[in-house]
Amino acid sequence: MPQQPEIQDIYPLSFMQEGMLFHSLYDEQSRAYFEQASFTINGQLDLNRFQKSMDAVFDRYEIFRTTFIYKNVAKPRQVVLKNRPCRVHFEDLSQLDERDKEHCTEAFKERDKSRGFDLQTDVLMRISILKWAPDHYVCIWSHHHILMDGWCLGIVIKDFLCIYQALGEGRLPDLQPVQPYGTYIKWLMQQDREEAAEYWKKRLQHFEKASPLPKRSNQKSAGILEQVTFTISEKETSALQKIAAACGATLNTVFQALWGILLQKINRCDDAVFGSVVSGRPSHLEDVENMVGLFINTIPIRVQTESHSFSGLVSRMQKDMADAEAYSYYPLYDIQALSTLKQELIDHIIVFENVPTQQEIEGLNQARSFDFSVENFVMTEETNYGCSVKVIPGRTLYVRINFDPGFYEPGIMAEIKDYVEHMISTVISDPTLPVSKMTLLDGSKTRNMISECNHTESVFPAAPTLHGLFERQAALTPERPAIRFAGGSLTYAELDMCASRLAVRLAVHGITKESIVGVLCERSPEMLTAVLAVLKAGGAYLPLDPTYPQ
Repeated sequence: MPQQPEIQDIYPLSFMQEGMLFHSLYDEQSRAYFEQASFTINGQLDLNRFQKSMDAVFDRYEIFRTTFIYKNVAKPRQVVLKNRPCRVHFEDLSQLDERDKEHCTEAFKERDKSRGFDLQTDVLMRISILKWAPDHYVCIWSHHHILMDGWCLGIVIKDFLCIYQALGEGRLPDLQPVQPYGTYIKWLMQQDREEAAEYWKKRLQHFEKASPLPKRSNQKSAGILEQVTFTISEKETSALQKIAAACGATLNTVFQALWGILLQKINRCDDAVFGSVVSGRPSHLEDVENMVGLFINTIPIRVQTESHSFSGLVSRMQKDMADAEAYSYYPLYDIQALSTLKQELIDHIIVFENVPTQQEIEGLNQARSFDFSVENFVMTEETNYGCSVKVIPGRTLYVRINFDPGFYEPGIMAEIKDYVEHMISTVISDPTLPVSKMTLLDGSKTRNMISECNHTESVFPAAPTLHGLFERQAALTPERPAIRFAGGSLTYAELDMCASRLAVRLAVHGITKESIVGVLCERSPEMLTAVLAVLKAGGAYLPLDPTYPQ
């Protein structure tokens, strides 16, 4: 009989963990919340020491030894085990040529994604090493988002590398003790949810019309994501930072203000809401910045411009963010339930990814503390939203829009780049400009767009007139009878000639285009001749009752 693992602790799931568990069980085929980082290691690598370093990381952070129990329980719980090994997978590709190495590596990543994670039975982190050459490796580091957020990955990789270096030198790593994730869960369970609910209910009061990005009329997921990326130059980024400083705000708030205005202009309103991912780390919780676990949450950001200038809007939004921080732990599904729009409240999210992973790696490389360097760090992830906007700050602002082409038209999503760039140029020129005077395109582009829209050509010839059709038929079959009546008939040629003569006489008497001509006549050949004559002269006929006294 297999020995049951020893349990170290049991506690509830955070609100965000509950949401991720729900989505994972609701759609087991979805890749949402599967996180995969990959990077290259150049230099000598000791695989045995690599495994021991990973074991030490699992000993250090209890969240990696956690399993999520949801079957046969009244409410899901996370159970921390005393021991839970993570075996590093190794494959040697060094005998292949470069093209096959790349192909095998990409295929491995896809298989790894397809495996996913079983939240109740699997170790929720996998590390694989693919050897390309004696001094060149590719590391693929995958985990489920329910374990930790992006901020944590930088902390974990830094600790891992410090442990690896210390083991190579035969010493203990110089690392400070860490607070377990359970400390945060305990704090979370003590928060006043009624007070938070009242705050969000008031914050979303009277918001009754959604402000989405433009969607296709027929929406069906394509099952894949496409990207639109662009970079805000170093000069413009610096100018935006100055605006933020002058408003007592962050660069994140400046970008959110721009995005809210974008949604307002698209939806022709002055009130917009979108989702924003916040760190969720309570500042008064001791050593919270070094904790490893899932702290982030998605909250609605409401942008109400009214008569504000751009700088005034940024200042007010920063105050709103400060007020919301105390309630940023409250689950999004409960916030949506409090709103008029429910699940339609937001259709996309913005992530301002101010995470230290890349910075930590670059710092360690510059220190040259190891026998190798870590390069080409790439992180891939998916959410359960049809569109997510990631903003990565630095000397420049890098913006990446991931979207489902089954929901959003790629051409329209690509235009967002032009909109954002124009708005940034506008606010840099004049931060005090009223929001009502901001536009999505500059004057020349607007004129070009109007010109293109108005430059239309008829695909088909103009619809023929009634008398035009008659004249065409008269030319094709002049001798064929057009009408028959008691005592005789008229051919198409004869009727056309009679109508043309009368039309000339009408024109002489002042009948022109759109003149109204009364026709007082019983049903007869003369009546038909008169109607055709009026139409030929350009007028409109008005039939009169011959029995009515004139």
